[in-house]
Amino acid sequence: MDAPDADTAAERLHALATELLPDHSVDDQYLFALMLGAQLEPMTEADVIYAGLCFLESDGRPSASTIVVSQVPHESEDDEQLLRQLHELLERKHPQDEYRRVELPCGPAFTRIGSSDVILAAGVSPTGQDLPVQQSQIQVYIPLPGSREMLIFALDCPSPDAWDLHSELFAEILKTIGWGTDQEIEDYRAIRQGGPAAATEPDPAVEQELYWHSSRLLDVVALRGMVDGDRKVNSITCEACWVKGLRTPCSTQHNWRVSGVDTGALPEALSRITASFTAQGWQTESAGAGQGIRAQAGGSAPQRSRGFTFTVSVEAADGALTAMVRSPCSRVATAVDSLFG
Repeated sequence: MDAPDADTAAERLHALATELLPDHSVDDQYLFALMLGAQLEPMTEADVIYAGLCFLESDGRPSASTIVVSQVPHESEDDEQLLRQLHELLERKHPQDEYRRVELPCGPAFTRIGSSDVILAAGVSPTGQDLPVQQSQIQVYIPLPGSREMLIFALDCPSPDAWDLHSELFAEILKTIGWGTDQEIEDYRAIRQGGPAAATEPDPAVEQELYWHSSRLLDVVALRGMVDGDRKVNSITCEACWVKGLRTPCSTQHNWRVSGVDTGALPEALSRITASFTAQGWQTESAGAGQGIRAQAGGSAPQRSRGFTFTVSVEAADGALTAMVRSPCSRVATAVDSLFG
């Protein structure tokens, strides 16, 4: 699908046909390439960005399926509304099919399970005439977050005895979908090419800011005890990016702990934290059934702190207070268009 011109596409189809059918005649290879080539133009018109073939043996018998991925625009501003509209539209067109709203690791999606019809041209059909073939089909509609586009994954399988096998593999593929950044794509390419992916070390400037915020928090805690927690800052992926399927680090985290504390002093420490940081414009809330605090520096907090968060929890039985301080997500300031490779 990504061939730059017709000649390149023909060369790739020839290479594919000879690789898949090495023991067949040149005529068979030509007909196979011709059958695939006939699909290129309609797939291009349908905004197809990927098309794949899958050949498997099931109980000693050969089987096949195709996977086609399209990237299409839509007009809805709300993903959930889009999926509801799709359901209504598809149910009117295919009332006998099965529909389901699903939650994939990459986000919400909508599935249609039914059938599709394909016509084998006379030149490649076993009867020598145009031959209609019915295939089992799954279509999965996945909105692209932050855009007015969606992906449509379609599995078609003309082998009814192997439908369960191919559909299970298709489900595993869907679970791997994630929204990658340009850097993640470069790392992936480096791995595929045998080269090392670039290591992600915390930005020294961000690291120093984490230490500064940890120190301010420790000052407010004002507890007598032993402070554990070295100067090691860890690179992490924030919760929002993780939900999107992103896995490369976008934030940094500093953990520390005060132990050997008088148990009666812990509730007072939580009260001081809430009062002090709320006065500085931070948004705070109780966590852990009143045994902790979550805080985030919002728009009314000092510019230096905006985007920073921390979580504090107390362990009354052990006489300890634990803190986790995080820097802002580095992707927040990135243009929406660059979130997708």
